[in-house]
Amino acid sequence: MNSLILFKSFLRKSLFFLCLFFSFSCFSQTNISAKISAGFVDKVSTHIREKVFVHTDRNYYVCGEILWFKTYVTNASNNQPLSLSKVVYVEILNSRHEPVLQAKISLENGTGSGSFSLPLSLESGNYELRAYTNWMKNDLSDHFFKKIITIVNSTKNLDLSIVKNPVKYFAQFFPEGGNLVNGLNSVVAFKINNDAGKGVEGTGIVLDQSNDTIAHFQTEKFGMGKFLFTPQSGKHYTAIVTLKDNSVIKKDLPDAVENGYVMHVTDEGNHLKVTVSSSNETAQNLYLIAQTNKQIDFSQTSSLQNNHAIFSINKDNLKEGIAQITLFTENHQPVCERLYFTRPKNKMLISETTNKANFNLRDKVTIDLSTKDNSGNLLAGNLSASVCRLDSLHLPDEANIYSYLWLSSELKGFIENPDFYFQNDNAETNEALDNLLLTQGWRKFGAINISENNSSITYVPENRGHIIIGKVTNEVTGKPAPDVLVYLSVPGRRVQLYGCLSSTEGMVHFDLKDFYGTSQIILQTDSDKDSLYHFEVFSPFSEEFSANEFPALHISEGNRDELQSANLHMEISNAYHATDLQKMKPLSIDTLPFYYKPYKSYLLDNYTRFTTMEEVLREYVAEVNVVKKQGKYHLNTFNAPGFELHDKQPAQSVFNKDPLMLLDGVPVFDANKIIAYDPLKVQRLDVVASKYIWGPIVSEGIVSFTTYKGNLDGYTLDPRDVILDYDGLQQQRVFYSPDYSTDKEIQNRLPDFRELLYWSPNVTTNEKGIGHISFFTGDIPAKYLVVLQGISANGDAGSERFILEVRK
Repeated sequence: MNSLILFKSFLRKSLFFLCLFFSFSCFSQTNISAKISAGFVDKVSTHIREKVFVHTDRNYYVCGEILWFKTYVTNASNNQPLSLSKVVYVEILNSRHEPVLQAKISLENGTGSGSFSLPLSLESGNYELRAYTNWMKNDLSDHFFKKIITIVNSTKNLDLSIVKNPVKYFAQFFPEGGNLVNGLNSVVAFKINNDAGKGVEGTGIVLDQSNDTIAHFQTEKFGMGKFLFTPQSGKHYTAIVTLKDNSVIKKDLPDAVENGYVMHVTDEGNHLKVTVSSSNETAQNLYLIAQTNKQIDFSQTSSLQNNHAIFSINKDNLKEGIAQITLFTENHQPVCERLYFTRPKNKMLISETTNKANFNLRDKVTIDLSTKDNSGNLLAGNLSASVCRLDSLHLPDEANIYSYLWLSSELKGFIENPDFYFQNDNAETNEALDNLLLTQGWRKFGAINISENNSSITYVPENRGHIIIGKVTNEVTGKPAPDVLVYLSVPGRRVQLYGCLSSTEGMVHFDLKDFYGTSQIILQTDSDKDSLYHFEVFSPFSEEFSANEFPALHISEGNRDELQSANLHMEISNAYHATDLQKMKPLSIDTLPFYYKPYKSYLLDNYTRFTTMEEVLREYVAEVNVVKKQGKYHLNTFNAPGFELHDKQPAQSVFNKDPLMLLDGVPVFDANKIIAYDPLKVQRLDVVASKYIWGPIVSEGIVSFTTYKGNLDGYTLDPRDVILDYDGLQQQRVFYSPDYSTDKEIQNRLPDFRELLYWSPNVTTNEKGIGHISFFTGDIPAKYLVVLQGISANGDAGSERFILEVRK
């Protein structure tokens, strides 16, 4: 079963505030064009879309090191930080798309941070770090954030195939608009790359089955390019590509269809000319829609005349970013699509000033920062910063938050040097950009109809905290068990209890707030009332994976010294600073129980310590009446006058039913077990002397016992209760950065072989655009790469990098 299926009643309650109503202008459209536009809006604009970007401290690691990261969650429509979700899921996947490390990261105002300690059990190779929210799982995993990182296990002998395997090459061909159509002239884009994802140079020809040369082509920037080609019915075509190293790639072109449409887009300066050719000789209306970030920018109608139709899109009508230009038939069938990119005007510019030109060992580094937009207006920025040793292994990241949010997030696969497309607005860059959109933005349509409402929302945003989803089935029949009150508790001195009434499908959800670290969770039903049930808890991590292969890892003999050095530095740091590297930040959370302030609290050490719980309750807990009927104990609380916070009914002297009884936050449904429990293990007793409603849990009072150890000390749970080890939100680790501000610390003989001098996910500049960071260098003379990335409240993203030099 898929990992997370929410029942409909929960969706109705949680999603009502998310419904968006879009209005857009049509340009003298027919009713049919308006209907297609409206249908398209319904299809693609039904909910807010989130984007996630992750800044990691570097891209190359050895096992035993710590990977640090910061997540940025934005509104896809404007790139502004978005506070919809309060949890982001971060995973590291191996080449088989198996998760090797996973974390749930708390979000506040659209950002969060965390870390992974890379275990020595990992194999050397390229891994994929991906991140997404629960809400993003409603879209394809192609929309998740992904980046490739390299992890080398320097404690093991490397697989020789990694070092010695020859480079592999690949060729792919993409007809503009989607399909080749027999008899229609088409633009065919191509991409030639190696197994590391890098483009390679080459020339090629297209042959038919008679080995006649039909077309010639040559690679341009990043191994991409395009050529014109007219396929003929009954023929099959093969491309032969010759690379600079004389390697040859043979690749069949996509098969052409007999009937269909071909779309070609040309930039005419202030407008885009869209030319459509069709094999269908019947005159018919066609409809063109352009939309950016799921919002309609443009729509137009044209008719086929002599198998051709022409559309004109005013470029001023297109929003910044990637626009999807989609062609529809009069039957509402999408038949062609391609992308166009409008460069954004706004960007956060980050500038820096260091206190020195060069630095000594164990020297203080101060970097003053300023942030502003393109017009020179000062911006308050939310940034992250890393300072890492620069060598042939630790190279600058080609991607950054700006290029990702505007470009990479809307395309598929690995994009080589995405920042290149933003550096210049000239013919070379625009041609390379168009080739990128034709290849890694290529898509074609199957048989779908936008008038059919196939959209569905399965996953809700976690707007309070982490949501645990489960299912209850009848243990005898195996069928879903509806209308069962299920309790979820986290044993501990902090009372964490949640309840949910199962849906008709047996689904339950528990919305946990401030649930951090690895804990046990306990699932129960009232054993005095309910039959036997089976509980299943689903993983919140996505089980959908991209089909893209990871770039191959190639390690040369020239990397030997640097790998040995990195391994040595890692081992020394872990040997001398293990305690510092494992420190966690204290949690700042509300520790009050769900019932807040009880009517009365008893610290039992302040009273005579009786040896039986019955004596304790009878002697000084006046709010609880102990009754024994037919050999069974009952604890009835008084309904205290004036303490009616959750029930406006007139007070009565004593409730008739047992209260909600808790031991270290875990419900106890049999009062005999409370009476039998050793009171000398109990430190505190809270009494809520009124009717209390906590979601679906309705109780006539609450009696809560807290032990000294907070671990149900010696208490035996019902065998029908389900106990699971469960990872909550990740607690943040403290970044270890020694202070050499005194001569004594400078003379300290403990080695400081940090390759990562500084990491902070919480760098800010104020409303005047001013901020600073400071840290100390270590004992490794080298060049260090400083990377700053971030975003402003209005969605202006930016990055900056520069080099510091540390000398002996």
